[in-house]
Amino acid sequence: MNRNQYLVGEVASFRDWLALSLQGQPVPFTVGHRHYASLPAAMNAYAWPLRAKAGLPNPHNGYPYVHPIVPPLATGATLANNAVVLDALQNALRRAFRDEHTLALAGAVAGILHWGGVYTTTPNGGNKPWLARHHANLHALLTAVVLDHANGDDVSTVEGLRFNAGMTKVYALLIDDFIIYDSRVAASLTWLANHWWTNVRNLLQVNLPTHLRFGTLPANGSAHGHRNAAPGIFPGITRAEVHYTWNVRANWLLSDALLNAGQASQFATLREIEAALFQMGERVM
Repeated sequence: MNRNQYLVGEVASFRDWLALSLQGQPVPFTVGHRHYASLPAAMNAYAWPLRAKAGLPNPHNGYPYVHPIVPPLATGATLANNAVVLDALQNALRRAFRDEHTLALAGAVAGILHWGGVYTTTPNGGNKPWLARHHANLHALLTAVVLDHANGDDVSTVEGLRFNAGMTKVYALLIDDFIIYDSRVAASLTWLANHWWTNVRNLLQVNLPTHLRFGTLPANGSAHGHRNAAPGIFPGITRAEVHYTWNVRANWLLSDALLNAGQASQFATLREIEAALFQMGERVM
């Protein structure tokens, strides 16, 4: 499915409602102690949720990567503070990708994963050992996704696609108009779609269109089980290819909503919309 095929019917209607929301139309979000009267209010409340974090040193834990120098983030850092770090990471990633600098490319990817708190080793592998195994051919792996994405379809044809909560951050900084589709952003999209369908349109939840049933991702710790507005409606993502599909559809939806919102939008970029969704998505039920 391409962009034009996706943004039709009820999806287009939801996009139009989102465009009004980007202009500041009220969106009464209240879950637990979190209350946002609108999407701009959620963006303005953004605060770095993780512990204070600096970039990775050179060398680090015996890996030969060349890590970018990035300013540290304090706990509770603002969206503007975070933007400085992301700009540094994005510049390093794109420069290394353009120059095909193997160790600098691996270092930039490691830095992005570290920033996102997902440069880890898990019982099933994890991003850190995966990067160690694949850093030598990382440029080819990333190029395959970039070229595949350029085809304009929401189905990936990349063999052995690596796509998870870590790699969505890498692709978001490598590819233009590509958001980070993690558990928080996905959770917010489920809440918004569910709210629009049941409270704005006043329709039955079970009839929510398939193309608005955003795929969800599990959360760790105390947020586990709280990042799906309607578990019986919005499916969990279990395969990389499905994660890719929902990431691409979210890109189309949000970028088109931003375009439609025009000069009245209180958001300047997709990254700002992503930040609002991230803030809302800590818990949606």
